[in-house]
This record gives sequence, C-alpha cells and structure tokens, in this order.
Amino acid sequence: MAITITQVDVWTALVHGLISFLSPCALPLLPSFIALLLYDKGESAFFRIVGFFLGLSGTFSALGALSGVLGGFLNRNLLRYVSGSLIIVMAVLFLLQVQLFKVKPLKLNKFTAGGILSGIGLGLGVGMVWIPCASPVLASILAIAATKGTALRGAILLFIYSLGISIPFLTIGRIISKLLTKVSFGTPLWERILKYGTSVLLFLIGFLIISGKAFV
Repeated sequence: MAITITQVDVWTALVHGLISFLSPCALPLLPSFIALLLYDKGESAFFRIVGFFLGLSGTFSALGALSGVLGGFLNRNLLRYVSGSLIIVMAVLFLLQVQLFKVKPLKLNKFTAGGILSGIGLGLGVGMVWIPCASPVLASILAIAATKGTALRGAILLFIYSLGISIPFLTIGRIISKLLTKVSFGTPLWERILKYGTSVLLFLIGFLIISGKAFV
C-alpha cells in the first residue's frame, strides 16, 4: 500500500504541534515537566528522554490511527464536509479559548527516577495533559488524519504532530521554563497573535477541505 503523506501534510502537522506546545494552559506546567524529565544524568537521562519521546509520540499516533480508521468508513464527500466543518468549529473554539474537556491533574512525581520505562510513563502523562490543553488544535489535526482513510496514514500524521510538540520541548523547553519561573507574562502579545493567527489558519484549512482543495 502506497503511503501518500505530502509536504503540506508534514508542515501542517508540525505547525499544529508547535501551536499545541505553546498552549497557554500547558506552558505554565513546562518547568515541572522539564525538571522531571531531566531529573537524572548520564546514560539514565538519555534513555529517559528516549522513553519520553516514545510515550508522547505513541499517545498521539494511537489517536491518529483511530481517526484514520474511522475516516475509512465514511463516504469521501461526506468525510470532506464533516472534517472541514469540524475544523471551522475548532477555529471558533480556539478563538474563544474553549477546552473541549478537562482531565484530573496527573501525579507525575511518580516518574522522578528510572530509565526508559519511567520516561515512557512521563511521556504518556504529559501527552494526557496536552490533550485537553490543545483540544481544538488536536481535534483539527485528528479531523485531517481522518481524511487519510487508513490507520497507518493517520498514525504517521499524528506522529509528525508529536514532533511539533517534542522538538521544542527537548530543545528550547529548558530556556522557556527558566523564563516562566522568573517572568510574569500576564496576557502577552504573542499569546493574542497565536490565538488570532491559529483561528484564521484553522478556518482556512477547514474551508479548503470543504472545497476539496486540501487533504483529500
């Protein structure tokens, strides 16, 4: 079976992941996440980071696979209208800063030690925290994954999405976490730009899907 994941798909998924990383409700938790991830040093720290990536990417890839499977059962034209309309609704919800659902706070301090298994547990936990925080954006990329029509394509798309979260997390996350512990941002300009820019982006993606010009 040929896998058709285009450059547009890749960049769309990465941007969705980056936007999710910058979710206002998740960023304040970043210092705690970074502290837990970098609790150990040396070889143990390396395997812990590998486990974290596997746990985080596995969480979202599973969601992508499920979306791809569900999309495969729908008529192509119907799927186009349903997915596009859903993404437009998500654009409005993101503009209004609405979380689709909330989860109970997770006790991640149990993952303060250990190698790859502890890292996987931390990655799964962080993924579960990011799901409600970035729910409109996540719902949007899941709707796009549904248009792929197969579990494999959906999983690949959400794996790329997870890279959009994990790459900044593992590279500039420590710098951002230090800034967050020293600076009180209030409602910064970048947050307003992110809100309006993302809402417009999601609306355009939804419109393009409905019109049959993208992701079909």
